[in-house]
Amino acid sequence: MPRVLFIRVSAATYDEKDVPKTWPALYAAIWPDAQEREADSVAKLARSLAPSPKRGVLELAGAFAEHARFGRLPEQSRAALASAAERLEVLLQDLEAALGNRDVHKAEKLCTAIEDTLDEAESVMRELL
Repeated sequence: MPRVLFIRVSAATYDEKDVPKTWPALYAAIWPDAQEREADSVAKLARSLAPSPKRGVLELAGAFAEHARFGRLPEQSRAALASAAERLEVLLQDLEAALGNRDVHKAEKLCTAIEDTLDEAESVMRELL
């Protein structure tokens, strides 16, 4: 084990622009202001001066689970999305533990499970719209 260096395993979204393309209904439900901000020239200037909040896969999954937990999803979709949100909470906690334990293989499986669960939730959201 190194004396000074720390080995860290992490999961990150390669390109955040892929997130709204992959899960557009979820993205719009969680961050409804995102498209408005993209079109606003003042917002573009502000983003160039200050870092914007991360809106990657893990942030979407976490925000979705939080929205479900605190009843901030559209009422007609709450019951249909509850199990996916609960699963995401568990998967995110398990992923954090796997990354902390440097278990790359388990982390990879959990990342796939997170994306699959987001796919399921996206399908439900599209059906309800």
